[in-house]
Amino acid sequence: MFKYNKIKNNLIHTTAVIDWKKVKIGVGNVIGPYVVIGNDAQHPNLKSKGFIYIGNDNIFNEYCNIHLPTKISKKTIIGDNNYFMNSTTVDHDCELENNIILSSNVVLGGNVYIMNGAQLGIKSSIHQNQVIGAYSMIGMHSFITKKIKVIPGYTFYGKPAKKIKKNLIGLKRNKISIDIIKKETKRFNTLIKLKK
Repeated sequence: MFKYNKIKNNLIHTTAVIDWKKVKIGVGNVIGPYVVIGNDAQHPNLKSKGFIYIGNDNIFNEYCNIHLPTKISKKTIIGDNNYFMNSTTVDHDCELENNIILSSNVVLGGNVYIMNGAQLGIKSSIHQNQVIGAYSMIGMHSFITKKIKVIPGYTFYGKPAKKIKKNLIGLKRNKISIDIIKKETKRFNTLIKLKK
């Protein structure tokens, strides 16, 4: 059942479905059972256009789905050292930076941007065109709707989610200083403007 092949210096489960013509991938990635990478964009009006870019040392557990981009950006991007638990969905034109955790059944709408070190809890859902701040934590079953600003370094929870407190555990675990949070907040505000 757990048979992997080594392809392009990555471990790929034999049941994974990957459109290699539309995926540019680094090394050290583990792609688990029944993962689908390169399926058409889930968009009612826009056709798939562009490539999926995957960096290094990411882990995709069973049943993850990574969708092709559209003309919005022509890129669906996943950085390095990210961890995808089972049944996560990354829709068209999303961009994920590094050291991110998507827990089981997380759903990202199209054109979502997730900054470094963010952690999304089980079954959390992110509205399209959102930016998720660096080193933020989104609690399980939470909804990040269109108008919520998920600023770096804080915990959000609820339906819809609200800012609860600083993500002290995550900040300490990642050794994040006040200066780093200030820089990430500045970058977050720039990304928010680009999404408008």
